[in-house]
Amino acid sequence: MKKTIRTADGTWLDINPETDVNVIRQPRTITRTGIDFAHGEDLYLMTDTHGVRHYYVISWVAEGRSTKESYRTLNEEQKDQFIHEQVRKAGKIGLDPDTADHIETLFPGLLKRK
Repeated sequence: MKKTIRTADGTWLDINPETDVNVIRQPRTITRTGIDFAHGEDLYLMTDTHGVRHYYVISWVAEGRSTKESYRTLNEEQKDQFIHEQVRKAGKIGLDPDTADHIETLFPGLLKRK
């Protein structure tokens, strides 16, 4: 599912959530019906042909059988804030160990920084 999105500085970025590196993905188990809905945000890493890393978030809302998505790009600092916010939201349960390991592999030491 290739898409072209506009970055914060106004340039265009070609993304593909199916092949770009998924950093954090919210579960999308939707079994509800009627007016119930689920929502989440997924963080992706895309490296362009020049080796520059780009981060983007897909915010989604699922209502019944349909899902609406919006996209936004993040800079390095915003990416770090997003990850720390997800850790904070996970609370005492914490991030899934596989997700935490994945983040540590991609961004060594990030989870230990405040």
